[in-house]
Amino acid sequence: MSGQQNDLKYTSAVALDEVSVAPSAFFGSLLIFFISIPFVVFGSGFVVMIGAVIIVLSLVDAANIATLMLTTSCLVDNGTLVIKYGMARRLNISIPATAVRDIKIKQTWIGTKFKYGSVIIVGDDVGVMVQYIKNPLAAMEAINKSIGR
Repeated sequence: MSGQQNDLKYTSAVALDEVSVAPSAFFGSLLIFFISIPFVVFGSGFVVMIGAVIIVLSLVDAANIATLMLTTSCLVDNGTLVIKYGMARRLNISIPATAVRDIKIKQTWIGTKFKYGSVIIVGDDVGVMVQYIKNPLAAMEAINKSIGR
């Protein structure tokens, strides 16, 4: 089984190391931020407004990705897929392995170039999209293998 065994005495939790957030997504947001600065500094009128909006959105996106990089974890514990992410609003999503119906990958053009994307897990009564995952195909295969699909 992929991943590594945690040091928990009474559970059989296996952390899936393949499900991690890609640093390239973070650097992509920062790149957009730095490219937008000349529009604000050297532009005029409408160009300055567009540049300012892009700067704010790229900073918000970079902060979101940094938070996900620090907090996202995926593990399998006693036949249950557990996904945890978020800092201010911590989300713990548990899906029994038998309830997982489909696992999909969603990638943008930029995501394919920088090797990151989203993994969408659909269960019987819940669905979750984990964003900015490094090498989403390997993450999907690790999840499938760990839950016995």
